[in-house]
Amino acid sequence: MIHAGDRRDPVGVLNILEMARGRGLDPAALAAAAGGLDAADRGDTPVLAWQELAVIEALLRALPDEDPAVLGLETGLRYRVSAFGLFGWAMLTRAVFVDALALWARLPTLGLSFSAITAEHPPGQPIVFTLDDRGLTSLPRGVHRFLVARGLVSTAVLTADLLAAPVMPLAARIGIASPADGAGRDRFHEVLGPGLVFFGAEGGHRLIYHAGLATRPLPFAHPAATRTAERAFLAEAARRGVGGPVAALDVLLRDEAGPPVDLVSAARRLALSERSLRRRLAAAGTSFRQRRDMALAERAQRLLAEGVPVERVAGELGYADAAAFTRAFRRWTGETPGRFARSQPRRSAMTASSTT
Repeated sequence: MIHAGDRRDPVGVLNILEMARGRGLDPAALAAAAGGLDAADRGDTPVLAWQELAVIEALLRALPDEDPAVLGLETGLRYRVSAFGLFGWAMLTRAVFVDALALWARLPTLGLSFSAITAEHPPGQPIVFTLDDRGLTSLPRGVHRFLVARGLVSTAVLTADLLAAPVMPLAARIGIASPADGAGRDRFHEVLGPGLVFFGAEGGHRLIYHAGLATRPLPFAHPAATRTAERAFLAEAARRGVGGPVAALDVLLRDEAGPPVDLVSAARRLALSERSLRRRLAAAGTSFRQRRDMALAERAQRLLAEGVPVERVAGELGYADAAAFTRAFRRWTGETPGRFARSQPRRSAMTASSTT
């Protein structure tokens, strides 16, 4: 869900304004549509969600003959991992690409896009990025086309940036209508691969990459730098907007280095008091227990679907024994772990998510 008052990373608006400048538009005029947004600001001031959407709508009004998807594509090409500060540094310093994707799963990007993107990597199978645009259905059609294209193209750009190599998807499936003109279609083929873009394809929006990229070493690997950046980033996440504390807590709870943290540890790592964390979660319509139970249930279901024995799942989630875990699992899902496991096809996958 989009909250109009959420604070977002300004890189999205900066990229829009730079792309607009290249098309002969006045960035200050577009920024004016966002009520006091400073076009000269180089990224020190957060942008509210409604302001970024207002800039996009102003862009589309200023270029009525341009396909919004093509404008989204051109904006997506301006993204770079290094522009995302602590988050970008944390990803760049992981050892291999699959490690960067695992970090992507745990750190909210706070405004890279308005749609969630997940990355799945079953061992030995292609890496698949999926963009979920269900949260965009209430937006105008042109804005929706812009955001879908920007999200997918920026994901492709950031992937190549992390790997420091000109990699392209094996396939790109985009569930929006093809640009009407040949030049627009050619531009998508040029960016995402010739002959590999299928507009209007069933199954939504996906980028599919070669499985071998998962273990590709990253050029700036440095574990200590990753940990330092992650801690600072989580604290910043908790301070941002309506969804900030919830997003930061969800990321923290999905850290699989051990059982999900308790309230005291979560508040400390998010640089909040326990009372403040409870109050801000309540303002967002949730609670610590709800978020923790959700994280535990998701992790348990994934492990069980991968064929991990119930006793081991119980231990990984911090339960004293399988019986205690079974009671909790039944409360979360309405069924026993054994029954759930028997109903799942066996798989082994790493799943990452972002809002890129």
